[in-house]
Amino acid sequence: MVKKSFISVVDQYFDRFPSRKIHIDSKPSVRVKIIVVIPAYNEEEIIPTLNSLFFSQVNFSFDVEVVVVVNDSLVEDQHVKDRNLLTYKELLAFSSSVDLKNVSLIPVYVNDLDPKHAGVGWARKIGMDLALERFKEVDVNGIIVGLDADTLVEPNYFTVINNFFEQSKYQAASLHYEHPINGSEFNEFHYQQIALYELHLRYYKNALAYVGLPYAFHTVGSAFALTAKAYARQGGMNRRKAGEDFYFINKLIKGEEFGEIAGTKVIPSPRISDRVPFGTGRAILEAFDKKKDLSLTYDFKVFEVLKQWVDGIEKQDFEYSCFPDFIRAFISEKAWLEEHARLLSNSNSHDTYLKSFYAKFDAFWILKFIHFCRDNHYANSNLLNNANMLLSELRFPEKKDLKDLLDFFRYIDKKKGPKSLLNNNYN
Repeated sequence: MVKKSFISVVDQYFDRFPSRKIHIDSKPSVRVKIIVVIPAYNEEEIIPTLNSLFFSQVNFSFDVEVVVVVNDSLVEDQHVKDRNLLTYKELLAFSSSVDLKNVSLIPVYVNDLDPKHAGVGWARKIGMDLALERFKEVDVNGIIVGLDADTLVEPNYFTVINNFFEQSKYQAASLHYEHPINGSEFNEFHYQQIALYELHLRYYKNALAYVGLPYAFHTVGSAFALTAKAYARQGGMNRRKAGEDFYFINKLIKGEEFGEIAGTKVIPSPRISDRVPFGTGRAILEAFDKKKDLSLTYDFKVFEVLKQWVDGIEKQDFEYSCFPDFIRAFISEKAWLEEHARLLSNSNSHDTYLKSFYAKFDAFWILKFIHFCRDNHYANSNLLNNANMLLSELRFPEKKDLKDLLDFFRYIDKKKGPKSLLNNNYN
């Protein structure tokens, strides 16, 4: 099969999917390799992020563009419009004051979005579509990077991302991230809550790896990157008001060679936010309002049930009566038999069967099943206990307190998963 050229894939994308056309006076450099896309809404703290991108990066010899999409809807509150306009003016001033040869800022202000879809997903899409258009102008299958307006990056950020894609077969990846868990900007309770929240994310990701699922990756909007061709091939970003990162990254995991970039990190802010109905800022807000207990997480027994089922499928044990009780409570025998027959008819080997199985019973299905178990069988329980149960099953020593647990799970993720550590005889 003849591979389609980069230009043809991009043209097909813009033919198939509606895109907001943004005119930019400056032409992209033929040396551009990375375009960072940042949505900005009611934002007061974007300058530190820009400083980390423009003045802290070292040892890179290619060109980078940073696209910031300031956005509001047609029915936006006036105070948000005022803040967004001020942010846009700050970006213009920053852009005109910076005289760097290989990094440039492209401020974009979109203030007329349909309120039905206006939000972070659409802002990311506008910026990423613009990045794709600019890469097309110079016929470069460059790298599109997702970042947030309240997130700092390490000095080797550009270099490590570029090297990762140049030196591997991967077309998309998540980046290592770590929230600040101490300091003087927030109080002790605040830092404790963000540590709990991040531990929950890492526990969940590594519990999926324990089950043996192929989509055990972080899905954080401020910490992912992909090639422009992969972006076009997978139909681009969605317009969801929240959770756009989870849906988009899981689409990439299913459709592209997906990896992890562990040699650098992003540092998202642990600040409180009401911009979206869920996510980091919302979780911290609800913890402060006593609407959410971040010391609780999914009970580890749910993942043991999933592992029993997945292990059976891997061993070609397709008999419905042998499935765990909670799996049978969630999916009927009729539905399973119909799906199993479809998977068999479209597979010429067990490997292709498994690929189709995981595409059907994907990260969304798994999350729905976990919520079903939480609501009907195993209520959320102590995060630290569950994280230690996972470590015990992975043959790692248990940790006594929150900081030690989080530090170790960060270490696991830096090493790209527990299997990597065990294969290298960790003790």
